[in-house]
Amino acid sequence: MKLQVSRLIAVGLTVSVFVFLNPVCSFSKKNVKTESVSDIVEKINELKSIEKIIDNKINILESEKKKLEEEKKALEKERLATDKYVKDQKKELDNYVNQKKQELESLKKRIASERIKKLSSIYANAKPQAAAAELAKMNEDVAAEILVFMQPRKAGAIISKMDPAAASKIFQKYLSKQKESKLNKQ
Repeated sequence: MKLQVSRLIAVGLTVSVFVFLNPVCSFSKKNVKTESVSDIVEKINELKSIEKIIDNKINILESEKKKLEEEKKALEKERLATDKYVKDQKKELDNYVNQKKQELESLKKRIASERIKKLSSIYANAKPQAAAAELAKMNEDVAAEILVFMQPRKAGAIISKMDPAAASKIFQKYLSKQKESKLNKQ
């Protein structure tokens, strides 16, 4: 339908341009020239050839339009595929980063645990009075953690030499850390 309308418009424009610009075919009231049948047939043939040229150009434009639409669809598919690839890569990278964060946290915990074990060994070999004085100065959580890694007898001897208020706080933390330790081993 669009093609027929386009052809009619093109033919109409061609005819009007041809009629108004052709000095032989002037239709004014004063100066009317009659044309021979052969001239009219020749002009019709020219119009038909112009119509063929216009039809060819319309067909070329239609095919180019189809090609552009296909290219547009292909580019859209490519863009969607690229977007999916980027999302997949981002998700994979996020998973990798999370995995490395977990490994880092685990490593930090192991290092801290090893440090606490070494400190525990040092305080276990010290005199209970000296160890109690040092542990009472520390953070209660760290002190309780150190006591967890000692034999219960040595931990008890150190706690008994502490100030009762500090000993109570550290002992409560010691008990909860000991429960955590047992649960983690299971």
